[in-house]
Amino acid sequence: MKTISAFLFSALVALAAIAGSVFVLSNVCVIEAPVSPARTPSRLPIQFERGAQDSVIERAVLNRESNDAMVWKAQASAPQPAQAMSWRNRFLCDIRITDMALLAFAAFLLLATIFQGLWMLRAIRATDRMAGLVQEGLVSAQRPYVFLREFQVAMTKNPLNDEIQTCTIQPVWENTGTTPTRNGRGHVNWKYFDRSVPADFDFADFDELGNRILSYDAYKPLIVGPRATALSPIITMEPAILRQVRDLQGKLLIWGWAEYDEVFSDAKRHRTEFAYLVVVSGSPASHVGFSQYKLHNGVDEDCTKQPTVLARSV
Repeated sequence: MKTISAFLFSALVALAAIAGSVFVLSNVCVIEAPVSPARTPSRLPIQFERGAQDSVIERAVLNRESNDAMVWKAQASAPQPAQAMSWRNRFLCDIRITDMALLAFAAFLLLATIFQGLWMLRAIRATDRMAGLVQEGLVSAQRPYVFLREFQVAMTKNPLNDEIQTCTIQPVWENTGTTPTRNGRGHVNWKYFDRSVPADFDFADFDELGNRILSYDAYKPLIVGPRATALSPIITMEPAILRQVRDLQGKLLIWGWAEYDEVFSDAKRHRTEFAYLVVVSGSPASHVGFSQYKLHNGVDEDCTKQPTVLARSV
């Protein structure tokens, strides 16, 4: 359909160009009417005295006037020479109908080729964009996607009153993609806050002794296979802290993150963050649950912090 449209449009443009050329040539090549040559003025009459030879002289005068009249008539009826034309007008005015037909056909072919090429270029670009979208969709469907799947809670209770005696919490990472992670790193923290979590809390990382982690090499590797899970280090909770949380004396926050690369080249590094408040219920304390915190929950651009590039392989 586009090819037919290109041919029709090219034909219309070519016909319009030829019609305009014919109109211009008709105005340029107008031959002006020839200018009649100036007539030779009448000769002055010759006066002769009357004499013996009057009849002879009169006949000579009559013959001379008849000859002049014949010459004037011949000059008036003779074809006039064409006016000199410039080389431009001569070139334009020598164009024939066959030349115009050839010119129209050449213009039609040229315009049809140009429009068809433009449409083909547009189709190629659309195909490239579609291929890029398909490739992006395939990469998005196959790339690793790591997030917090759940908290595994293990407790021992007092058989007399069902109160929690020991409690361990272990976050579980899951990769829902069909490819494994590369250069993965991850860390999980917890902290008890009197009353509430400060508004300016920066979600820093701490080691087992409670010191801030300042080196990226101190983080443990995180390897999550395709459609597999990975366990984080176990967090041990004291029963006294759990009772304070149950009695609303403070807040217990667990937060962490995971960073990883894809197996595909030229892909950006990904990051996942989470933060949950521990909820304790029961009297005495017998149940541990979790409530998502308002900050530090996101993936990639929605994360509070940007992923580091130090772990990338060169």
